[in-house]
Amino acid sequence: MAISFDKKRKLFHLTNNKISYYFFVNEKNILQHLYFGSYLDDINIESITNLGWDWSKTYLEKDTNIEKFYQDNYYSDRSLTEMASHGVNDKKGAPIIINHKDNSNLTDLRYKSHRIYQGKPRLSNLPHTFLNNDFEADSLEIVLGDIKDDIEVILTFTIFNNLNVIARNTTIKNNSSDEIRVRRAYSLQLDLPHSNYDLYHFHGDWCLERQISKQRLADGLKRISSNFGRSSHEENPFAILASPNANEDEGEAIGFSFVYSGNFAIDVNVDKWKTTRVMMGIKDEDFEIVLGKDESFVTPEGLIIYSNSGIGELSRTLHDLIRNNLIRSKYVHAKRPILFNSWEGCYFDFNTEVICEYIKDAKKIGTELFVLDDGWFGTRDDDTQALGDWYINKEKVDLNKIIKTCHDLDIKFGIWFEPEMINPNSKLFKEHPEFALGYKEMDRSLSRHQLVLDTSNKKAVDNIFEQMCEILDNYDIDYVKWDHNRWISDIYTYHLDHKYQGEIYHRLMLGSYDLMERLCQRYPNILFEGCASGGGRFDLGILYYAPQIWTSDETDPVQRLFIQYSTSMAYPLSSMGAHVSKNPITSYKTKADIALFGTYGYEFDPRKLTQKDIDEVNEVADIYHKYHHEVIQNGDLYRLYSPYETNYMSMMSVSKDKSKALILFANILKENNRYRYLKLKGIDQDKYYWNSFDNKVHKGDYYLNVGLNLTRWLDEFTSFLIILEERESYEEN
Repeated sequence: MAISFDKKRKLFHLTNNKISYYFFVNEKNILQHLYFGSYLDDINIESITNLGWDWSKTYLEKDTNIEKFYQDNYYSDRSLTEMASHGVNDKKGAPIIINHKDNSNLTDLRYKSHRIYQGKPRLSNLPHTFLNNDFEADSLEIVLGDIKDDIEVILTFTIFNNLNVIARNTTIKNNSSDEIRVRRAYSLQLDLPHSNYDLYHFHGDWCLERQISKQRLADGLKRISSNFGRSSHEENPFAILASPNANEDEGEAIGFSFVYSGNFAIDVNVDKWKTTRVMMGIKDEDFEIVLGKDESFVTPEGLIIYSNSGIGELSRTLHDLIRNNLIRSKYVHAKRPILFNSWEGCYFDFNTEVICEYIKDAKKIGTELFVLDDGWFGTRDDDTQALGDWYINKEKVDLNKIIKTCHDLDIKFGIWFEPEMINPNSKLFKEHPEFALGYKEMDRSLSRHQLVLDTSNKKAVDNIFEQMCEILDNYDIDYVKWDHNRWISDIYTYHLDHKYQGEIYHRLMLGSYDLMERLCQRYPNILFEGCASGGGRFDLGILYYAPQIWTSDETDPVQRLFIQYSTSMAYPLSSMGAHVSKNPITSYKTKADIALFGTYGYEFDPRKLTQKDIDEVNEVADIYHKYHHEVIQNGDLYRLYSPYETNYMSMMSVSKDKSKALILFANILKENNRYRYLKLKGIDQDKYYWNSFDNKVHKGDYYLNVGLNLTRWLDEFTSFLIILEERESYEEN
């Protein structure tokens, strides 16, 4: 069992023999945190917790009104804890804030019981990591009781045996006969004994998603958050604390990732003692959960990822977790088709004949899946109308003919939906105005001419589900692109009592998850791809339902170097939708090289390609078929050069058996001829590898320590796509 409890010391130890997480129950039944990091066989509680004499080591005993000392080196204002109480002497922030029947927010949580078991719990109605068998992880549940009222807070910890990951979530249960209001319900807290960290977070905008921000932790509170109703373009629900000397290959790094797609907050608080408290969960702005007697609230899952071998190792750990223990789709490890999307080729301006021409020309560049994007339904000739009217515009589109054209060419067919939005100029809105979010007596904000479908209303969700099923049941559809083109605002719903209005953001997300779950269960053979104006909802919650997400609407390949590099800090290449676009800034070869380090596909008017363009993309398509599945989709990623710190973006992906690798190197600004050696990573130093760059065989240690000689003149936006293949010896070529 990976989790132990020392009854004498009341000491918990979570370990997989690579990492250790220690805390104990003190004499006042408060959970004191001790250590999180590389494996420790044992720990000395007294040595760690003794902080010197301090006023905060005493308390006024409630029964006698006599001042007494905490006996277990507990300092009420600065000891490290597992679940801080709110309204007490600890001012570093509390994960749970409850408004009680007497309107007090004072909560004092103390240990009541625990249980340790093999396996991992599943979360009802929420995305979460799962196990392929119960032997992959062990779990600990600790019940805390509030001293003031009959309320329980249940902490759940799961440690994975083969991955340095701890999953956390919290359940709040009201056992009292009085109604309570939960004002904050974070999923995890981690206290660290110093603040000597660099904080990495991933901010941005539309077409500028997940830009890397690195800053030294400073005194005070740093909040990374979204109040957009989705995880957002502006911030991603992922952050890293790394030691100042950490890089891709060395140093300590702790990652925090949230399995949720709505509003979130990651609070990093450095106090006056230079300790650091990290809390993560649903953002408490516009948040309130009402719990009656015997009702519970379950928070989404938060993940803590640990590496003592640099940020690259942290990324690879999270990538493996996502592919093996989060994404459920049958396509997670299966070879995926080369995709062609119609959007940038024609936008709304198409008919059946145009689309059939696209399909025939797309076949020339190896297309295996054709996707008809926006504009096929209702009266949808522009973006002012018809969202919510999910029936075929038969005057514009003969869908049977389009699908037959695909199948005659051995091409699969996919289609676009935006289920969570509604146009005021739609049949659905005119028949059911109550399906749109917002207060009718106020002007409502529009974005891209859209209102938000009230997915907290089950009738609205059922309506969209039935409309989508009518299409998916009656047409041979292999793929669905699921878009989400505006953030959430006008937070008011008419189908809930006024006292539940503070639950809308979360209920909207639960309604969307319900719709996704029902469709995934009904259509397990459909490949779903998430999208939100590009990468505005790129998170672990969506990946639970869809194995890939459109990374960004920015298809400039040079900007994609930055976006795909930073996205890879948390998310595997196999999850990153990447297309060769019509953007003219580089050659088609360079665009294809970059798209190969994603899901790989096309998005342009195929009728306008020259023979040179066709030859260039087909060259990369051949590499896709031979290597992508084993090396990119299921391999290990190593980042070699950061475009945020150098003039290059370079990364390589290595098959799990280390027999093959693909390397991408691209420069940004022009460079003169100079010494330039690209040292590789991740391959076996004792194996021999042929490389496609100079067509030679070298031993692994040569590539690792000398590297590939790229000494040459580099024009701007030059790219190299290099193959490595294992050979038996130097002589084999």
